[in-house]
Amino acid sequence: MTDKKENPHNESDHANSSDIQAHLNALLSGKVESSKPERSKNAKHSDEKEPHSDPEQANDNQGTEDNHDTDTSAEIIKPDDDEAKTKKHKRPKKERFLFSHEKAAIKTLIVLLVMAAGLIYLISPANQVQKYEVVGTHELSDKTVLNAAGLKMGQPLLTTLNQGDYFSRMAKSKNPQIRHLKLTRKSDNTLQVKVDEIVKVGYVKADNKYYPILENGSMLDHGLSNQKVGGLPIYDGFTSDKQLRKTLSEFGKLSDPLRHAVSEIVWSPNSQNNQRLLIYMNDGNQVLIRADEMSKKLKYYPGMVAQLNKTGIADLQVGAYFKPYD
Repeated sequence: MTDKKENPHNESDHANSSDIQAHLNALLSGKVESSKPERSKNAKHSDEKEPHSDPEQANDNQGTEDNHDTDTSAEIIKPDDDEAKTKKHKRPKKERFLFSHEKAAIKTLIVLLVMAAGLIYLISPANQVQKYEVVGTHELSDKTVLNAAGLKMGQPLLTTLNQGDYFSRMAKSKNPQIRHLKLTRKSDNTLQVKVDEIVKVGYVKADNKYYPILENGSMLDHGLSNQKVGGLPIYDGFTSDKQLRKTLSEFGKLSDPLRHAVSEIVWSPNSQNNQRLLIYMNDGNQVLIRADEMSKKLKYYPGMVAQLNKTGIADLQVGAYFKPYD
């Protein structure tokens, strides 16, 4: 019986088919590395000398590095939540600009409101005079001054204050003793009326009447019958208007009590003094003095007579001395 000749490749083929089957099984099970056939030592040494990197692994590593770099850059660029909120709040808001007709309407409304407020104030009691305070008068009463100027309670305060010159002219025209008026605001509803008064300095007797004379030389036209009023002196003996005006001017500079202490002033010049005045006092004494020095020297008279217990003549023309009556 002839023996079959064995095929030398059968065993190796069988072995190779087994390896292939095992490798397929490993692929199906996902365990590729464990099922790979071992490589020869020479191949291992060759790998150690020339390392070969797996392309998929390299791509994975590169992808990981890229992802890491991307994440890092993202973390650097991305701001914190609080910082983002702060920037959001700091972002300027867009302003809404008004149109020209809207601006014009607002301006017109403001003007109308101001005008309405002004009108309400003008007609309200807050703008009415509730009181007049008259100052600077000597002989004129408050009522006389206010009536002459046409000032009344309840008049518009601001209007009255702004028309002070008008009221001053009216007062001067109606009363010659008023030289000027000045209105000032004293408080919310009070006006002060400051009077520059032309004072009376005496009387001139004519036709059995006494006519008041002012310090500026004017004579009032309303005479008093046979009676002096106010204790002011009577002027007598004057032959010229210049003499009388000079005397009146000096007499008006005296204090009010001293003016009322004089009874009569007589023009009495002589060879030594062409401006001599003989003044009769209410206390019974007489005074000799120059007309142009009356205001300067007569003010010493009260102190002089206070040291005397007699009546007589006080000569103040040159120096000052007193001569009792005989």
